[in-house]
Amino acid sequence: TTFSGSGLGLSIVKDIVELMGGTIEVTSKEKEGTEVIVRISPRLAQTEKEERTENTESEEKDYDFRGKRILVVEDNELNREIVKAVLEETGFEVEEAENGAVAVDKIKTAGALYYDVVLMDIQMPVMNGYEATRLIRGMNRRDAGSIPIFAMTADAFAEDIAMARQAGMDRHLSKPIDAVSLMQE
Repeated sequence: TTFSGSGLGLSIVKDIVELMGGTIEVTSKEKEGTEVIVRISPRLAQTEKEERTENTESEEKDYDFRGKRILVVEDNELNREIVKAVLEETGFEVEEAENGAVAVDKIKTAGALYYDVVLMDIQMPVMNGYEATRLIRGMNRRDAGSIPIFAMTADAFAEDIAMARQAGMDRHLSKPIDAVSLMQE
């Protein structure tokens, strides 16, 4: 079976990079390959924190997720790296899996309560996000039904959200995601 994505990956990555104040350049030469250069300026965390403190009417919270472990399941390496960078900025300890089968194996071997949350892409080769979620929910262990699993996908139609819920996912996050959206609701 040949797997083909929707073609939105690079567009999503571009949006995430630009939201982070960066740039992305892509050059491609036939029979030579493609070069992708991502430039992201380091954020001035202290300055941002001071600005939030000064604005007492702001509802934005300064989240600190140090000590929280998250598994990012995404087949596109560039997308994984960008999501990882965004999450690590807020303190998350990030582990990665390139498809659903790898995610299921990591969760099996990690033991109960090892991961605090799983971000699961839907369209992946080897094993998609729906199948992986069903297998995780079916594990015979105490956190199988309670570990938060969030669908992380560019598909945001009502039927996609319903399918994610039916597979056992807790929430549906549309790409591009941000760390704060993980803790809302």
